[in-house]
Order: sequence, then C-alpha cells, then structure tokens
Amino acid sequence: MIRADEAQGIITGSVSPGASEVCKIADCLGRVLAADIPAPRDLPLFDNSSMDGFALRTGDITSATRESPVHLKLSGELPAGTWTHETLRPGHAMRIMTGAPIPPGADAVAEQELTESDNGSVRIFSTFAAGRNIRKRGESLSAGALALRKGLRLSPAAVGSLASMGISQVEVYRRPTVALVCTGSEVVDLDHTPSPGQIWNSNAFTLRGALQNCGMEVVDLGIVADSKEQLTDRIREALACDAVVTSGGVSVGKYDLVLEVLKSLGVEIEFWKLNIKPGMPMAFGVSKGKARHVPVFALPGNPVSAMVTFDQFVRPGLEKLSGIESPERRLRIKATLEEPIQKKDGKRHFIRGIARNAGGGIVVTTTGTQSSGVLMSLVKANCLIILSEESGSLNKGDVVEIELL
Repeated sequence: MIRADEAQGIITGSVSPGASEVCKIADCLGRVLAADIPAPRDLPLFDNSSMDGFALRTGDITSATRESPVHLKLSGELPAGTWTHETLRPGHAMRIMTGAPIPPGADAVAEQELTESDNGSVRIFSTFAAGRNIRKRGESLSAGALALRKGLRLSPAAVGSLASMGISQVEVYRRPTVALVCTGSEVVDLDHTPSPGQIWNSNAFTLRGALQNCGMEVVDLGIVADSKEQLTDRIREALACDAVVTSGGVSVGKYDLVLEVLKSLGVEIEFWKLNIKPGMPMAFGVSKGKARHVPVFALPGNPVSAMVTFDQFVRPGLEKLSGIESPERRLRIKATLEEPIQKKDGKRHFIRGIARNAGGGIVVTTTGTQSSGVLMSLVKANCLIILSEESGSLNKGDVVEIELL
C-alpha cells in the first residue's frame, strides 16, 4: 500500500494533455487555454470616468470648501460611447457619465453626489487630487502584457476579459473523452427490476456527474458482468478514449477481475491499494501506446469509496489531462470537533462531515455512519474531515483539518 500523497504524485506525473483546437469564446467556458494570451491592446482603451459626475481641472478647485464652493461653468455633456476633441477650458466642467472618455484638459471627476448644479454651472464643495475617479488607459493591462496564462480553466470572468480585449477565439485543449465502465453481476440498470441479491447501479450516475463536473466528455459503456471475456472486450473498447474510469472488481475476491484484465491488455499498473479509508482497493495504471498514453483509474465499487477516490485522485489527474498545469487541491481549513472520533489504524481517513460557523469559529460534526456503502452520508456532507496516517483517536474539542466540498 502507498500513501495518498505518493499516489497523487504518481497520477499527476503520469498524465499530460492532448491536442488543442481553436474555440470561439462563446463556447469555451470551462475549457483550458493551450497557449498564453498577451493583451493585444491597452485595457482600458482610453482614460474614462468610473463615476457619474463632472470632469474638471483640479487646478480650478484648490480653494473649494463646503462653506465656500467653487463655481464652474458647464460646457457640455459626455455620455458613455461618445467622444470629444474639445479641450476643457479653465473655469469649466463637463458633465460625464460612467465609462465616458475623459475630455482633453480634465484631470479628475467630481462624483455627482458631492456637487450641485443648476442654470449652466456646477458647485464643487471640496478639493481633491488629480486622477480622482479616472480609470487610466492601460491600468488593467498594457498592450503586450500577459493577460491569461496557458493552463487556465476559463471562468465566466476570464471569458469576459477575453471579450473586453476584442478576442473572439482562443486555442484550448480538446475536451478529453473518458470511458466509464461499471462492473459487477450484482448491479443492474434503472430500467431493470433487481433480482434477489442485486442492486441498482448508482455509481454510473455519481461518477458520470463527477466526470461532467470536471469538463469531460463521458462515454458510458454500461455495466459489465463478472466475466473475464466480457470485461476484456469492454475495457479494450474503453482504451480508445483519452482516459478510463472503472468501478468495482479491484479487491481480492474470486470475481474481482479488473486488474487481471487490465494487465492482459497491456496496462502498466502504477499502484494498487492505498493507505486510506474509505477507498483502499483503488488502482491506477497507464496504457502506453506508441501514439498516446491512456490513464486508467480503477475505483472500488462501494459508492462512497468510489466518490472519495474520484475526488482525491481522479479529479486532479483529469484536470492535468484537460490541460490544467497545476491542479488545485480543494480548500482546507481548521475546525473544532463537536464529537469524538475513534481511529485505531495507520491509514489516512476521509470522514464525511458537516461544518458550520458557530460564531466563534468553524465547528464540524460527522454525518453519522461512515460505512462506505451509505451514499446519503455524502449528500449530507459539506466537507471531509481529514485525519492523517499518524493521527489517533480524537476528542470533542480537538482541532482538525477539513476539506470543503
């Protein structure tokens, strides 16, 4: 058995992104940049007002006070989307709207709330420095500067930033295809009535959803019975995809055939069995063809084990496969236990928990039973309580590390 951090390193070190393609930015939300994006021009494009108010020359208001305001003559109006070449003369101000260009000669904008205007003039009640309420040309980005870095997953804000620079399409990594294979003669599809001893296939839906949340194109190859021949045919088909995720069949039982079949198909097993709970039987391997390498994640069949191992090990690997250069671990914070936890082994435990703000800090309690078959415990959870390999049993009031889900 290997430690969790060793396994994570093996996975991310074994996976690399595939080919890239050009994508219109309207369709690239969630995609990963395959090349750096330099700013093609200054951003903002021109000096503009960040407030509705009055563009003025600060040299005209050096004596302004609430008791003795400075009166400036109004010489026009600048709505957003317009432009003027007229230089603002001394003793004058121009009404200006948010986003409108600063007229030549003006060096500040007095916000409307601090002024009074009527009969073609405006009263300024305070003095202030040049640059007030002005967004300077290039203050966000100067032309040629790095705007977005290769390996970034494009968020709504990033897509909007591309549009603000006039960029309509970008080079992104192709969205990986991931084959999903659920194994076990005991699981059946939802359109079947389970016979005695059988259960419905929940892993197909939890894992498909998790894959879709990672931005993967899912190729669902259905359920495979505990048959070496059927499993060989299905996994051979799965290896045509960019990655493979299986569930079930990786323990030590008579009908746990996945590892044997993977090896027979040339998949090099990098590790099998992790020093964790739940999820110990997970395996990871790579099919190393001449043209490409296909990572294979063989997950346990128990629903919680499958989801915990997916989140901790598969997700970072698939993020690397999709082009993210440095997959980020979920946020971990400290919390105070509201109940004792028994731990008598040397494994790393991922305990489903419910964290809340208690006013004086974050407290956490477990979701109850930690059986790896109780999927509802993950539905209730908003965090995982992480107990290290070296940790022992804990008491109420002890401080633990939690990972937010």
